[in-house]
Amino acid sequence: MSGGGWVAGIDIGGTFTDVVAIRESDGSTHHLKVPSSKTDPGAAVLNALKMLASVGAAPDDVGLLLHGTTVVTNAIIERKLARTALVTTEGFADVLEIGRHWRTDLYDPFMKAVPPLVPRKLRLEVRERMNAHGEEVEPLDRRQVSGLVTALKESGVEATAIVFLHSYRNPRHEEELSEMLRETWPGVVCGSAELSREIREYERSSTTALNAALIPLIDRYVTTLVSEIHDASPNANIYITQSNGGALSTSAARRRPVALALSGPVAGVVACCDLARRIGNGNLIGLDMGGTSTDIAVIVGGEPRYTNELSIGEMVVRLPSIDIDSIGAGGGSIAYVDAAGSLRVGPESAGSLPGPACYARGGDRPTITDCQLLLGRLSEDAPLAGSLRLQAEVARAAVENHVAGPLSLSIEEAAVGIVEVANAAMEAAVRVALRKHGDDPRDFALVAFGGAGALHAVELAQKLSVKEVIVPPHPGTLSALGVLSSDVRLDFACSEVHRSDDLDAVKTVTETFETLEHQAQAEIDADEALRGKIVVFERYCDIRYCGQAYEVTIAVSSDPTVSAPVQQMIARFHDQHMRMYGFASVGEVCELVTFRVAARIRLERPSASVQTRSEVTSRQQREVYVRGSGFLPATTLNRASLAPGDRVEGPAIIYQVDATTFLPPSTTAAADDYGNLRITISGGAQ
Repeated sequence: MSGGGWVAGIDIGGTFTDVVAIRESDGSTHHLKVPSSKTDPGAAVLNALKMLASVGAAPDDVGLLLHGTTVVTNAIIERKLARTALVTTEGFADVLEIGRHWRTDLYDPFMKAVPPLVPRKLRLEVRERMNAHGEEVEPLDRRQVSGLVTALKESGVEATAIVFLHSYRNPRHEEELSEMLRETWPGVVCGSAELSREIREYERSSTTALNAALIPLIDRYVTTLVSEIHDASPNANIYITQSNGGALSTSAARRRPVALALSGPVAGVVACCDLARRIGNGNLIGLDMGGTSTDIAVIVGGEPRYTNELSIGEMVVRLPSIDIDSIGAGGGSIAYVDAAGSLRVGPESAGSLPGPACYARGGDRPTITDCQLLLGRLSEDAPLAGSLRLQAEVARAAVENHVAGPLSLSIEEAAVGIVEVANAAMEAAVRVALRKHGDDPRDFALVAFGGAGALHAVELAQKLSVKEVIVPPHPGTLSALGVLSSDVRLDFACSEVHRSDDLDAVKTVTETFETLEHQAQAEIDADEALRGKIVVFERYCDIRYCGQAYEVTIAVSSDPTVSAPVQQMIARFHDQHMRMYGFASVGEVCELVTFRVAARIRLERPSASVQTRSEVTSRQQREVYVRGSGFLPATTLNRASLAPGDRVEGPAIIYQVDATTFLPPSTTAAADDYGNLRITISGGAQ
């Protein structure tokens, strides 16, 4: 399979780095956690590898290692990027600054626009021009190149992005300039056509400039990481997850690091898709609540929803990605009273250091974790991640000093209020995610994972009228399991606008898809890690009604026996448009705008073992605070004691090493054959 005795998935989170390791010989699965390091994220990966020795995995035994990282996400949000120049067509240097005139706050007359990634003095112009059909209007002025190189050297930039007008139709001028710069200038050069051959000048410029600015950072990160991993595990084949849910080889990750923008969050969604197929319920809402944030994704028919554009740190990335909504609500989110006397929670997080006040590591501000401890849903007797003991008195002082005292509330009222504010933020985010496609929450089950997800999920489901909550066997490390489930995926696209009533469209569409597939195969053959592997191609097309500004992406059959492929695409478009927007103009002419091909390569690995009862423990009682009822006696038990078919009535606390599940009154949890907790609310949806 992988060339070694073990395969491992490692996911770096804001607070903990999670590890799932599977032994190939018998499928035995091990789940581990190590603290994350904000200053050196790669160190957590190495520490995770060292921990594998505790479950019997020698360094030489790891044959396949998949890694999810937040390095790119953090670099974008914090703007810790390489100094970058942008070379563009004469007269178009201000595309990045003009953008789309979006306002993040419609009601703030003093709102300041976020500065463009590349400042004006580093946006350079070159005389050249292609028209919208890819025909040369003005040749590239090669005489300007020497002056351009001088300007780049004097500016001290590490990277240069090249974005010429209409290069998505004809990239010849970009390719010529890229070649000349690489011969005469030592820095990184990234042409837009190498990354994204799609319409919309601003989005293409933003994506290319960001990719160029990330290359020096990620090249250093990946180079160091690969070297250190191979020192520890010389037989490991290394892949990194990307925003589309697939994996990239390390060489591809160096070339297109912007594709790693959601490397960490998407892994849990991949695991939810596997869960959907296993339990036979394809409609799920993934709720990934960690220490810093909560990520929400919608899964329909066992497949995640995708978007072709996302915004991170108010910078646009135009590449296929799993559609994820994130909010700053995690176990470490800090609660405070603002100047107007209102209770607020997040987005600031205590992180792993100092962490919540109850960690007793120097933090003195209240977090959601502190509140769950004071409400009895967490316990001093059950260490987090198996080793981190919590201290209630420190948490009590933090809540009293910063929330309960200023608002004249009891400790318990303040704590439950903080939890409810966080729940309300998550509820709003879930509703937004569902409304994008007109989905009804009653048609979905909620999958709770991340270290804190199962503490909040049932109360959240009650507010959403969701019928069922599913807690996987190891919710705290589900993202690492998703990393391990990822296959290689490469995306290719090109924009060519064709009307649906064009009689030549069928031939053109087929040729365009075949050209993209040849391009994908050539890139795979050039990658040593992927060469010779079996490739499966998937086709998609962005379609719109004539006059519309934005498109809907439709899956396209590659079956050569389909007699009317364009008509089939248009019919699917009408159906999807009706679902998303409530209307469809069936008789109206449509435009085929952008053609897409996804190349998938299956990575062979063993299946994870199903959790079975590992110990039998007695059920005990503990006081748990419930809004409106005060402290109630609640059943507490170790999840490892549950066998398939066992049931637990709320109120109850089900604890395990990597997460804790809270069952409010009028709820019931049952263990299924796959080790999941299936939680229902009395009477179904509320």
